[in-house]
Amino acid sequence: MNKKLHLIRHSYAEDPNGKRDIERTLTLEGQSTVRALGRYLINHQFNPDKIICSTAIRTRETALNLIEELEMNERVVEYKEVVYNASLRELLAVLNELPEDYKEIAIIGHNPTITFFGEYLSNAIIGNMSPAGVVTIKFEKLKWNEVSQGSGIFDNYYHPNH
Repeated sequence: MNKKLHLIRHSYAEDPNGKRDIERTLTLEGQSTVRALGRYLINHQFNPDKIICSTAIRTRETALNLIEELEMNERVVEYKEVVYNASLRELLAVLNELPEDYKEIAIIGHNPTITFFGEYLSNAIIGNMSPAGVVTIKFEKLKWNEVSQGSGIFDNYYHPNH
């Protein structure tokens, strides 16, 4: 069965200024940029069965702004602590454990891991995903538990400000 994965980096966040990293919030530019990403995704068949999101405040705010712009139900979002500071192996485990009836997934996470994960899965050179950037990878005739290094096909990279 064919699958689609969207890897989304959280939008622009405030500087730490004494806050713990996990507590950083989106800036006004960050909120505006993720809304622009949502408007783009409306026109590009974005319809994930599940959005898996880091528990950091800036990723939560990215998810909430995105689903509000897309008029999606908040229940589509699942917050997973492992996505915050995840290794490639941990993100792969999240993907490999997905129910087989999910055809399209989004993961909202952090750099550098979210970029590295896209490169790992597709063997594409992505470089450095910008905040609120999305990489789309397709998997042909694979189950989620079969997804591994180089098994994906790089489809697209988009950022609202580029």
